[in-house]
Amino acid sequence: MIGIVIITHGRMSEVLVETASLIMGEQKDLVAVTFSARESLENLRQKAREATSLYRDSGCLILTDVLGGSATNICAELLPHDWIRILTGVNLPMLMEALSQRENLDLLTLARKVHGGGVRGIIDLKDFFEEHARKKK
Repeated sequence: MIGIVIITHGRMSEVLVETASLIMGEQKDLVAVTFSARESLENLRQKAREATSLYRDSGCLILTDVLGGSATNICAELLPHDWIRILTGVNLPMLMEALSQRENLDLLTLARKVHGGGVRGIIDLKDFFEEHARKKK
């Protein structure tokens, strides 16, 4: 099974794991890596490598919070590994998509599907309801 590693500033990764587990049940091969302002980049680098190395054989999807942030920049160093894919802008719909699809897809296809799930999860409710009302007419 493809491993999923979430690496974010603060405790966001832990909260995403807790929330996804609340909705979908406990998940195997799902790791939260946190990073605080007091930690060194070398410490984050070590935590990222340790978390992802568990999935060298099965593949690893890394979800980070923001492009250009420390977590993403450190993870970018792992891009040469063909068993790793990295998506930025992690949100709950992305994580749920990853968890529900990772047993059925290869790593590249999973990354693309999770990306789409994240985008589909962002909705302007006013536009959504107005369009829905127009379709009913």
